Amino acid sequence: MQAAQILDELGQLDRLPVEAIRAADADRASAAPMFLDTIERYLAEGGGISTQNAIFFMFHLLGQWREKAAYGPLARLLRRPPDEVDAMFGDALAETTYRVMAAVFNGDPEPLYDVILDPQANDYVRSGLCETIAMVTARGEMPREEAVRFLRACYSTLDPQGESWVWHGWQSAIAYLGLAEFKPLVERAFARGFISPGWLRFEHFEEDLQRRIADPAGLPDRAHGDFSLFGDTIEELSSRLWFRSEDEESAKRPTGSYAPPLRWGMPATNPLRDVGRNDPCPCGSGRKFKKCCLATHAAGPAALLAG
Repeated sequence: MQAAQILDELGQLDRLPVEAIRAADADRASAAPMFLDTIERYLAEGGGISTQNAIFFMFHLLGQWREKAAYGPLARLLRRPPDEVDAMFGDALAETTYRVMAAVFNGDPEPLYDVILDPQANDYVRSGLCETIAMVTARGEMPREEAVRFLRACYSTLDPQGESWVWHGWQSAIAYLGLAEFKPLVERAFARGFISPGWLRFEHFEEDLQRRIADPAGLPDRAHGDFSLFGDTIEELSSRLWFRSEDEESAKRPTGSYAPPLRWGMPATNPLRDVGRNDPCPCGSGRKFKKCCLATHAAGPAALLAG
């Protein structure tokens, strides 16, 4: 498959472009520079829905390839206006983007900091990149003392100093790294309403923190993919509800809505009232509720049913 055909196939809106992904993967040496050039041109000039759709797949392939040269451009891509980022990545904002960024991390945390501290950036991206910091620190790719310094500074420098999903990622990173000394600070964040009780309660943070402290080596392997580096693009994307179908070739492209849609015909009540935050998400994604539909659930049942 020629380069132009790969780009055209990746820009399709109606299916998972399996053959184009395989063709790019078979010639990474040529595909990676082509992808980076496309992303740089998009950052400089913008582009339509077809380009955005192609970049969605490029982003994930570059993560699969552990392409360190992509780290800076992808960080700048995630700093684009929130609506643009949401349209481009949809559910991947909470599902895969932070894992891709951990996979391409080149040792310099500043691009991550720039996004996390930017109040104009997408809050779900900012939240996820806090978890990226935890991931690369746990992997020994970032000094622990630097992660501690940054996460402590965030308490007074993150904007808004009020309820925002970015604070969810902040507390998650602290729990994942087992930073027991941060417990009073996180408790104050909860008390100040930075983290909505509809998303999480302080005792849940304590449970996560204690689990990490009790088993520091084992948690990453038992996190159900939450803190694993992004893997095979076809396998990862075809296994999610964004591309549900009976076979790869008829799989559907992401809809652009944040949460995986529930089936029509559900009663207009709270369908998730009995779902625990560590239970499998009832949407069928295979992920924990807290890492899948929790954010939209916090907005109320109507938001879920409208997904």
